[in-house]
Amino acid sequence: MKYVSILFFILLATIGKTQTNPYPINVERGSFYSETLQMEKSFQVFLPESYHYSDASSYPVVYLMDGDYNFYYQTGIVEMLSNVSEKIPEAIVVGISDNGNAGYRQNCTMQTEKNPKGNTKKFLSYLEKELKVKIRSTYRVSPYEILIGHSLGGLFATNVFLEQPDAFNAYIAIDPSYWWEDNLIVTVADSLLKGKEDITANFIVTLADSKQMGVHEFVGVLEKRFPDSKKWNFNYYKNETHGSVGMISVREGLVKIFEDWELPRVKFYELGTATKVMDHYVKLSEKYNGITRIPPLLFSNIIYYYFRTNQPAELDIIEAAVHKNFPASSDDFYAKMGAYLLESEKYAEAESLLKKSIGKNSKAYKSYDALSKLYYAQGAFEPAKNHAEKAVKIAKAVKVRQWQLNELESNLSLVKKN
Repeated sequence: MKYVSILFFILLATIGKTQTNPYPINVERGSFYSETLQMEKSFQVFLPESYHYSDASSYPVVYLMDGDYNFYYQTGIVEMLSNVSEKIPEAIVVGISDNGNAGYRQNCTMQTEKNPKGNTKKFLSYLEKELKVKIRSTYRVSPYEILIGHSLGGLFATNVFLEQPDAFNAYIAIDPSYWWEDNLIVTVADSLLKGKEDITANFIVTLADSKQMGVHEFVGVLEKRFPDSKKWNFNYYKNETHGSVGMISVREGLVKIFEDWELPRVKFYELGTATKVMDHYVKLSEKYNGITRIPPLLFSNIIYYYFRTNQPAELDIIEAAVHKNFPASSDDFYAKMGAYLLESEKYAEAESLLKKSIGKNSKAYKSYDALSKLYYAQGAFEPAKNHAEKAVKIAKAVKVRQWQLNELESNLSLVKKN
């Protein structure tokens, strides 16, 4: 038994040495002592794919109530919507940690005669004066902020929306607990919204197959006060439970909030010129108060379109706009340009362009990878290997997603065989 104990502690020591960071490379965790709440508070932060590509970029930020419980499925949705389907801009996500269920209930509910420990106002003060300050000083976030809460967290988000609507730019209340204290929030809403011409922030409320949640009564107030407003939306998911409704609520809620982000083919053809396309994303960056990244797949399609239609002047306009307004898209642009020129066997032109990219951006791992493939196509295997190794090294430094690293290492493995 003594030897088993010794082996157990050796194993713990080994794990402690080899696993210094138990979180994924795109997730960080921090904590600080809250003077407002008089306790240590922790949080998690999800960083978007391009965060380390350029120090000039900034991102909208999503704050999640019950952030340890909801963090991974909701950040997965943000990743899918931004970097896979490209329906929303990349965003930073902050998971607001709890200190146990009792404390969470206390922080999410108002102080009333029946609930003297209700702490909504103090908890909002913690968010506004401490957590947001911490996040803004540590990460490159834009002033565009979204608050998401589920169940009691949805009740809290709604209270903030009613009491201090300008605290966030948008709110998603998922199957919220409006039943609390005999639908008190409905009465509060009717009183606070009376006389207002419209609401200032986007507000989305969802309902599952849950019964007696008080959501229909709350939506009735919105319909009465703002029947024609486009600022609020109600989605009823009758086939979802209280536990399952979170995923679809976040997905459709974020798509609605950023409904003008996606550039469909029809809209692209309507815009027509590169100047109008780039202006479209400049305006969106201004709207969401950040320096964003142009969706890479859309970017690729735009570039190929102007190549196919023999409009080189349009490509010059895109290059200038990227350099001026979208630094996180620089490597995407040059690598896609180089790839097309490589396919067209315009080797000298591709090499010149990719070297230009590397000269502008020391983190241009995609351009290094494209140069590696260019040299390999020409039989220059040693330069191909050197550039492939450089691409992998930089990619690890800027913390790319694992699937991207797999692609780079696959190319490196190929060129090493020659």
